[in-house]
Amino acid sequence: MSRAEDPTPFPTGWPKARYRATRRAMKALRLADHALRHGLAYTPDDATDELIRTAAEQTGHRQPSKTTCSLVRAVLGLLLSQTDASGPVTRMVITVDDRPTA
Repeated sequence: MSRAEDPTPFPTGWPKARYRATRRAMKALRLADHALRHGLAYTPDDATDELIRTAAEQTGHRQPSKTTCSLVRAVLGLLLSQTDASGPVTRMVITVDDRPTA
């Protein structure tokens, strides 16, 4: 996805680390979605770094870092977890420099 296709810019005034963490999380969500939709990975264990980098190449993203690859696996784990309607609500907090961003 090119910058022109990105949604509206983030609000001004955020720390740079929060922008980076948000962009990384959005990229991980897009890559996890691509892996699921195209049958590349069905579980977090299936999503190797090489497979995630192949998905990034197919979707036009830059090569993801190891951190982004592990975040893709975490997203797959969340998306594929089996919980009923009365189960707990899962919230993902991304930390940058030992500080939560959300």
